[in-house]
Amino acid sequence: MPSLPKWINDTVENVWSSKFKDCMVVDIKKITDELRCIRFAANLQDVPYEPAYAIGIRVSDRDFRNYSPFCFNREAGTFDVIFHTHDKSAAGSHFVSCLATGSPVKMLMPRGKRFFEPEARIHFSIGDETSLGSSISIKDAAEEANRTFICLHELEEPSALEILNLYGYHSPKKNIIRIMESLTDFLNEEKQSIYNNEVVFYLTGNGNTMSVIRKFLKAKGVSPKCIRSQAYWIEGKKGL
Repeated sequence: MPSLPKWINDTVENVWSSKFKDCMVVDIKKITDELRCIRFAANLQDVPYEPAYAIGIRVSDRDFRNYSPFCFNREAGTFDVIFHTHDKSAAGSHFVSCLATGSPVKMLMPRGKRFFEPEARIHFSIGDETSLGSSISIKDAAEEANRTFICLHELEEPSALEILNLYGYHSPKKNIIRIMESLTDFLNEEKQSIYNNEVVFYLTGNGNTMSVIRKFLKAKGVSPKCIRSQAYWIEGKKGL
């Protein structure tokens, strides 16, 4: 989401008030030095939700940011969000660093295209730190449907994956060769499933990396209809 003048964001909140929900921070957990998992409480009975949907949070007068909620529980009235706070000077990181238990937060209700394909036999989520929430939501939906889930994340701190129970492949940052090697291993193991279009790949995170991976998968015989993608950020662009 791009930066906008304060008066425009104020107008959006007032005119579209029915699209916003008042939430409260009820728990904060540190995953790594740059990752925090925050639980919010709200009345979620009338709130739409699909795996990998995005919510909007106003992190400053001029800025909204999109985040991927997971553990979305209408009955309990709670949901979780993982925040990546690598750049302390960024509006989103500063906002998160100021949150404490009891802090009020206004949420732009979940929205997005239908991302999750329930009929797939294998669900493969690929991304980076910004993809962890969507990966967990896809994992939960896949397991609920008794399907197989696997993931590949590009992270500096692989310990976060174990903490979040996201077991699968790991690649250091900016190591596209390692990513390709891991994908090649998987494609070789699941040749028949790939041929039968039983595997759906979910690409999120860095738009540039996603583009490379998408081309690689298609070149390896993965059908375009089995590749879902949603860029969360692109280097050099603010507020995607």
